[in-house]
Amino acid sequence: MEQEARSHMDLVARPPLGGPDAVPLRRLAQNLEGSFAAELLRAARPTAKEGLAGRGTGAQAFDSFMDEALGQALVRQGGLGLGDAIMREIGRRSAPKAGQ
Repeated sequence: MEQEARSHMDLVARPPLGGPDAVPLRRLAQNLEGSFAAELLRAARPTAKEGLAGRGTGAQAFDSFMDEALGQALVRQGGLGLGDAIMREIGRRSAPKAGQ
């Protein structure tokens, strides 16, 4: 399990947060923040029978796609303020430990 987690972390860039190689790390942080924002939107939706697209065929799928799109749009407009904290934490966890 630890080896599997370590191999996943190898996919994340390990440079300082401000370096030019931090772009993949920033993109990952933005994707995580966007997914979190989408979950917040999903949780905030009223449980009434009417959704954004009514309750016809595919309405739940449309609502889900709309939540994802709105979550990503929210991040592009400045986000929830979590992106830098996510980047720091991923960078800290993926940085090689002393003696490794």
